[in-house]
Amino acid sequence: MKKKISILFSILFFLTSISSTAQDKKSPVKVVNTPKSEDFKNENEKSDTKKSEVLLLETHQNESMFLNSLDYPELQVVPRASERLQMDGFREQDNGWFMFWPFHVASGATLLAALMHKNRFNPAKENDDDFRKYTDFKVNAAVGVSVSWFALTYFISAGQPYLTELNKINNIKGKDKKSSLLKERMAEEAMQKPAELIKMLTYLSTITNLVASGGLIDVVNSDYNLYAGVAMLAAFMPLIFKNKYVENYEKQMEYKRKIYTPVVYTDIYKPTQYSQWSPRLVVEWKF
Repeated sequence: MKKKISILFSILFFLTSISSTAQDKKSPVKVVNTPKSEDFKNENEKSDTKKSEVLLLETHQNESMFLNSLDYPELQVVPRASERLQMDGFREQDNGWFMFWPFHVASGATLLAALMHKNRFNPAKENDDDFRKYTDFKVNAAVGVSVSWFALTYFISAGQPYLTELNKINNIKGKDKKSSLLKERMAEEAMQKPAELIKMLTYLSTITNLVASGGLIDVVNSDYNLYAGVAMLAAFMPLIFKNKYVENYEKQMEYKRKIYTPVVYTDIYKPTQYSQWSPRLVVEWKF
C-alpha cells in the first residue's frame, strides 16, 4: 500500500513539473525596457534599415549614372578636336612657319656649315681638279638640302591645314548627335594628317641634314670641321623637340583614351553583416 502511494506521488510530481515547463516555454519572455535598451534597439533597427536602403540606392544610382555617362569618346573628350583646331588655328595663321623652328635650326646649321666650307679645300688635295669638283658638289648639295627644308616647311605652313579643315567642318549643318560626331571625327582626321606627315618628315630631315653636314668633314680644311660637327648635332633637333602638329594629335588621343580606363582587380567583401567573406572580381572605370 505504501509503495503504491509513493509511486502515485512520484507520477503526480513528474506531471506537475512537465506542465510547468511547457507553460514557461509558451509564455513570452518579458524584457525590462530601460530607456537605454529601447534606444539601442531602435538604433539597431534604423541602422539595419538604412544600410539596406543605401545599398540598394547606391547600386541603382551607380548603374544609372554609369549607363547615362556612356557616350562616344569624341564627344566626351575635353577639349574636343574641333575646339583644339580652333584654338591652334589662330596660332597657325599668325606664326605657322615658326612652328617648324626645330627644322629651321637643323637646316640653318647645315647651310652655315656649307657656306663656311665653300672653297676651303683639303690642303693635301687642293690641286686635284676632280677633288675640287667633288668638294664643290658636296657643298652645293648641303646648301640645296638646307634650302629645300626651309621651302618645304614654308609650303606646309602656308597651306594652314588646321584652318582649311576647320572651315569645312564649320559648314556642316545640324546640331544633333550625329552631326556633332561627324564634326569631331573630321576634326580628328584634320589633326591626324599633318601629324603623320610631319612625323615622317622629322626622320627625313634628320637623315638628310646629318648626311649633308657629315659629308663635308673629309673634303675641307680640318680647321672648319667644327661647323660640320655642330651641324650634325643640330640635325637631331626635330627629333628632340616635337612639332606642334604632332604634339597636338598625340595629346588629343591621350585624353581620349583616358575617358574610359578600365581597372580590374580582386578583393574580398561581405554583402551583409550576417554573410561570410567571399572573393570578387571588380571592374572600375576611371573618368
